[in-house]
Amino acid sequence: MSILESVSSPDDLKRVPQADLPELAAEIRELIISTVSRNGGHMASNLGVVELTIALHRLFDSPTDCIIFDVSHQAYAHKILTGRAAGFEKIRTSEGYSGYFEPSESPHDVLALGHAGCGPSIALGIAHAKRMRGEEGYVVCVVGDGSLTSGLAYEGLSNIVALNPPNLMVVLNDNGMAISENVGWLAKWRDRWLPRLRDGLELDDDFQTLERVTERLAPKVPFGEFMLSLGRGLKGAMQKAIIPEIGMVWDELGFNYLGPVGGHDIDELLQVVTGARQYSDKVPFLHVLTKKGYGWDPATEEPVRYHQPGPPQRGVRKQLYSEYFAGVLAEEMASDERVVAISAAMLEGTGLVKVAERFPDRVFDVGICEQQAVSMAAGMARAGLRPVVCIYSTFLQRAFDQIMHDVCMNDLPVVFAIDRAGLVGQDGKSHHGLYDLAYMRIPPNMVVAVPRDEVEMGRLLHTALHQDRPFALRFPKGEVSGVRMPEDRRLTPIGTAEVLQEGKGICLAAVGELVHTALAAGETLAREGIEVQVVNVRFIKPIDDALVQELCDNFTDVVVLEEGTSVGGVAAALLEAIARLRGSGPRVHQLAAGDIFPGHGEQDELRRLLGLDEAAVAHKVRTIAEG
Repeated sequence: MSILESVSSPDDLKRVPQADLPELAAEIRELIISTVSRNGGHMASNLGVVELTIALHRLFDSPTDCIIFDVSHQAYAHKILTGRAAGFEKIRTSEGYSGYFEPSESPHDVLALGHAGCGPSIALGIAHAKRMRGEEGYVVCVVGDGSLTSGLAYEGLSNIVALNPPNLMVVLNDNGMAISENVGWLAKWRDRWLPRLRDGLELDDDFQTLERVTERLAPKVPFGEFMLSLGRGLKGAMQKAIIPEIGMVWDELGFNYLGPVGGHDIDELLQVVTGARQYSDKVPFLHVLTKKGYGWDPATEEPVRYHQPGPPQRGVRKQLYSEYFAGVLAEEMASDERVVAISAAMLEGTGLVKVAERFPDRVFDVGICEQQAVSMAAGMARAGLRPVVCIYSTFLQRAFDQIMHDVCMNDLPVVFAIDRAGLVGQDGKSHHGLYDLAYMRIPPNMVVAVPRDEVEMGRLLHTALHQDRPFALRFPKGEVSGVRMPEDRRLTPIGTAEVLQEGKGICLAAVGELVHTALAAGETLAREGIEVQVVNVRFIKPIDDALVQELCDNFTDVVVLEEGTSVGGVAAALLEAIARLRGSGPRVHQLAAGDIFPGHGEQDELRRLLGLDEAAVAHKVRTIAEG
C-alpha cells in the first residue's frame, strides 16, 4: 500500500511520519504527471507546489482553516490531499473534478476561483469576517504563478496591511513565472535578486549548521554564550548584506517578511510555517522559492510548454484560430506600421509569440493587468496608432469600465480580438467565454462582429482596422474550419448579414461556428421536406436592419443559435431591433448556453448537453414546424 492510499483527508496527512513526507510528495507528483499527460491540464505549476501544499495541510486544519490558492490552477495537490485522490484521474472531464477550486466538490475549496489576483482580497474578507463573528480559523493565501503581476493582488495586499488581521498569512509561491515569463518591474526586480536569494539560502544552511554546533558547545566553553550571540548577529548582518532589498520592501509595506525559504524542503517549510504562525504584530509574508515543473525533467526544462499541456493529439492537427488570427494580424502589421498588438500575459495563448519575434517593438505584454491593457490601447489610439487588444473572453470582462469609459466614451479605434469566445472545454465555468456578446453590446459606439470561419475572421480584422471606432471581433477556441475560400482582405460592410441557404417560414439565424451547425441541420431538415433559411448574422451590433425587415415580412419563426449566455446576446439584439423597426414580428426562439455557469468537459460534449448541437437544432425546428 502506498503512502498516498492511506491519505484521504488532511487528518490522515497529519498521521504520516515526517520522514515519509518526501515519498508522499513523489507519489503525488507521479499521479499528477500520469493524469495530466492523459487529460491535459496544468502540469508545471502543480509539480512545483507539492511540498508547500503538504506543509500547509499538515500544519493547518482545513476547512476550519481556509487555504486559498491564487491562481487555483495550482491546487491539484490540494485536491489530492483533501479526499479526491481516488477520482483524480478524471479531472477536467465532464464526470470528474474541476481543474480549479470548486466548492461543490469539497468544503476544502473555499470559493470557485479561476482568475488571478483575487486571492488576497478574498482571504482578507474571510479572515476579517471570522474575527467579527467570533469564529475560529486561520486563513492562508498562497499567491504566485504570476498572480503578483496583477494590480488587483496589490489592492488586496494593501488592505491586508491596513486591517492587519491576526489570523491571516500570505505565502508567495515564487517560481519566477506565470503562464510564460513575467513582465514588469516586479519580474525585473526578481531577476536582479534571484542569484542573491539562492546564495542567501545556501548561506542560511551554513549558518544553521554552525549555529547548532555552537549551541551544543556554548555551555562547555568560556564565553560560549557570548560567541553564540555574536554569531547570530553576524548571521543576520550577512543575510541583509546579500539580500538587502527583497525583504525590506515587504517589511516597509507593513508585512512581517520571512524568507526566502526553499520550497522543496518539507522539513524547512514545516519549521518556518510553524514559526510564522507565532507572529501577531503584523501579517506574516512567507516567501517560498519553488521551481516550476519540479520533479519531472521535461516540465522543468520547458515550463512554458508544460504549463498547461493538452490531451494527446489524435490525427493531423489543423491550425488553431489563435494561430490563424496571429498570422493575419502579422500581415496587417506588415502593411500598416500603425498597427500594434497588446496582450495581458497571454502571448503564448493568443499566438503572438511569433508576431513579437517579427515585430518586437510593436507587441506589448502588460502582464495580468487587463485594465492596463485596455487603457493603454486607448492612449495609443488617441495618439494615432491602431491597437489590437488580443485577449481571452473570460479575462476581457475584468476591464469593462476601461472599455466603456476610456475607449467607447472617447470613440477610439481600438480593436478587441476576443479569443476563446464561447465554450472553452475542460477549463470550465471560470474560463468559458459566454458573456462577451452581452457586455460588449452595451457601450455606445461599439461594433460587435462574429466571423463564421477563419477567412471571414481575416476579412473582419481588415475591416476593423479601417474603422474609426471601437470594434470587437469574437472567435472560438479550437481548430479552424479548414474552408477553401479566397483569402483576400476585402472590407465587409458594417451591419450586414449573409443569407447562406434560402428557405421559407422558419429561419435559423446563427453566429460563429454555430453557422456550420445551422447549415448541417438545414441539410438534414431539407431531406425531411422542411426548407429553412440559414443566415450568418455576423454583426450583432449594429444588427442588419434589412435582415430584420425581411424576417418580419416573410417568416413566422426565427431560431437564434448563439454560443453565449441566454441574456443580452444575439436573440436580445434581434428582439430589440424588431421592437424598434416594426413593433412586432416573428416568434423568436433561442438556443444558447443558458443563464448559468456551465461546467467542464469536451467542447462538443458540452454543446450536446446544452442543446447546441445539430440534433438539438433539427429537433427544435421539427417541433416548430409541427405546430
